[in-house]
Amino acid sequence: MSADVRLLVLLKVPLAGLVKTRLAASVGAQAALAAYAAMARNVLAAAAASGLPTTIYYAPAGERARMEAFCGPGAQLFPQAGGDLGARMEDAFSRAFAAGAGKTLLVGGDVPLLDGPLLRQGAAALSGAQTVLGPALDGGYYAIGFTRPGFAPQVFADMPWSTSAVCARTRERLALAGRTVALLPELPDCDTADDLGRLARPPWRERLAGTPFGAFLAGASGDPFDRDPDNRLFVP
Repeated sequence: MSADVRLLVLLKVPLAGLVKTRLAASVGAQAALAAYAAMARNVLAAAAASGLPTTIYYAPAGERARMEAFCGPGAQLFPQAGGDLGARMEDAFSRAFAAGAGKTLLVGGDVPLLDGPLLRQGAAALSGAQTVLGPALDGGYYAIGFTRPGFAPQVFADMPWSTSAVCARTRERLALAGRTVALLPELPDCDTADDLGRLARPPWRERLAGTPFGAFLAGASGDPFDRDPDNRLFVP
């Protein structure tokens, strides 16, 4: 059953210069900010559609009011821990389990193709496996989840984050720890201008139609997708 799974979402407060710095190096800070805000809204909509109880861990800690305004009323918000991405993910899982969660699924804010059914699929997978992973096309992962007995914090330590080795090394560590792993469909995330361009083309663009990120792509390309399915994104 997926109803007993808590969803954890790691978000950065949408601020120019703070989010999507690799993307900003190519398209500019304001365009990267608009892209991040749109994809984060996709993730929040997916979380709501999943029906899973959701906790949002945000950074920086001093921007709670701005995060509350972005997420809307009723969001359960906690500041992220310090340290690298691994330390922040380990802390989010540890806090969720300490608060009584039996199973947890964690995602970030930069996977615009997340939707409610996919999150429920990831949650349901934890009924048959101790761990679930959602591989990303760039070699990382967009989702990771654990049962309480299967939690393996060692997968977060000394990991070469933002490289193509992350998912493979994580699976190796889980295997060494004797954990069973269920895999979700592979998806693209959005870290670079190439990623952005890929999402602006079929087959992904069709799946993004009608979402906040789909609207961002349509505005950035200057041509709504439903008028021209073969258009290509151009962000100066």
